Amino acid sequence: MPLKEAFQKPMTTKDKPITDIDMLLGEFRDVRQFMVEHTDEKVKPLKEELDRVIASIKNAEAGLKELRREKLARMSDDGRIRVPDTKLAGFDLLELALLERVLRSRHSQGKNHYSLLELVANCRKNLQTYISPESLLAWEDGAVNRLKTMFPGASYAAAISKLRSTIGTWRQAMILSHAKALDSTTAGAGDELVPTFESAELWMDVNLETLVLPLLTQVTMPTNPYDMPSQFGDTNWYPTAENVQATTTTPSTAKTTLTAYGLKTGVPFSDEWEEDTIIAGVSELRSNLARNAAEVIDDVLLNGDTTVSNGINSDGVVINAGTAGKGQWLLGFDGLIHAAIVDNSVGMSVDKSAAVDADIYNRILTKLGRFAVARRRGEVPYITDVNTATRSLSIAELETADSSMRSTLSSGEIMNVYGKPLIQSEQMRLADTDGKVTDSGGNTTGRILVFNTTQWRVGFRRQVTFETEREAGKGQTTLYVSMRIALTERTGTRSTQTHTAIAYDITGVA
Repeated sequence: MPLKEAFQKPMTTKDKPITDIDMLLGEFRDVRQFMVEHTDEKVKPLKEELDRVIASIKNAEAGLKELRREKLARMSDDGRIRVPDTKLAGFDLLELALLERVLRSRHSQGKNHYSLLELVANCRKNLQTYISPESLLAWEDGAVNRLKTMFPGASYAAAISKLRSTIGTWRQAMILSHAKALDSTTAGAGDELVPTFESAELWMDVNLETLVLPLLTQVTMPTNPYDMPSQFGDTNWYPTAENVQATTTTPSTAKTTLTAYGLKTGVPFSDEWEEDTIIAGVSELRSNLARNAAEVIDDVLLNGDTTVSNGINSDGVVINAGTAGKGQWLLGFDGLIHAAIVDNSVGMSVDKSAAVDADIYNRILTKLGRFAVARRRGEVPYITDVNTATRSLSIAELETADSSMRSTLSSGEIMNVYGKPLIQSEQMRLADTDGKVTDSGGNTTGRILVFNTTQWRVGFRRQVTFETEREAGKGQTTLYVSMRIALTERTGTRSTQTHTAIAYDITGVA
């Protein structure tokens, strides 16, 4: 073929990379033939010919990148960006980070994990090339779909709305970071986004495992403590008259303070773990990490109590921050149950002293007054212990509902009571007859909590993070998981709050 004829056909489509594999191979074949002919005939290519060769190669590279993205998208139907091949196939950025941290701690002590660390680094680098505005949108869609799977039906409508808003904030921040990286002359498009993706995936994992946290509005705390304004007071309204200055009202203002407190746990790994065991165990490690973090978050939100003696969770004993399985309650703030059963026990608690029935749900809902009105579906939920929720299935009005599909005898679940979602939490334990959990046992009665979610705020000064530390003396590596969390209610006066109520001493549930 004459030299100039080798590239007579148009080789590139500047704004649309070639993604057909046969066309890509043809591009590379033409480039190779062109260069071979020039070399054989010892003819120096013209500048325009070199420009066409360079453009063709760039176009082909872009096409290969698109093909890799398509391959990745087929693997990641949940929106997560995953490794498409090698022995780490299926790992996402969070799992790669977990694996890398464990391996580096052990590698620094002479354990030969160089080849696996190199593979992890290559996989992370390759995944960076898949990060684009399209993949970020796919991640958001996948996250929302996971929300709908974890929180089905209308019961969690408010929770899904709040989480979707936060997910959108993550996505928007990552797209802006991506655009900034593309404009940079020193950074790759995906480099800065990898840590953000890791944090977003870990945050998603924890939120999907919790039941109480998604119900509440979460606040990122720029400082600790962090003062945030509470709702304004009411304004006065007056009739207007033409050409007459309107009368104004200066609304009363108030603020509430979020103070974050730290929680940390450690998960040790022995040196006997081999490489293949580590790889196989990362997924289980990830799920356990998320589940344990979610459990302790829900636990402190519900059961937080700064009282060291005769608290609501350990009535009859004195506990301290070092008491295993109980120290987390002393974190630094009082939780939702404390607000109803201690802070305003006279106005917002009901001693049932009988079996559960439909009326008790209505009685505590009445305690909320205007806060019983949900402006959005799901803003006023009930939370019960598992036993009370199970016994509630046999409430006559629910068991024999007119529609067989709605009856608990048929469905086996309660989605709503008086239009409010019913959520059962393992972190809400059976209690003694006074509504407190007795340390010595004898906890045989149930409790039902109801609250308006708009009146509580959860703050995170540091969201769930992890780090590793080598402990040579023990022959193990420990993965530490920590967070800094805050909780406050918006009125600022718990002793007169009317947005959170509880029923206790519900018999026949043990």
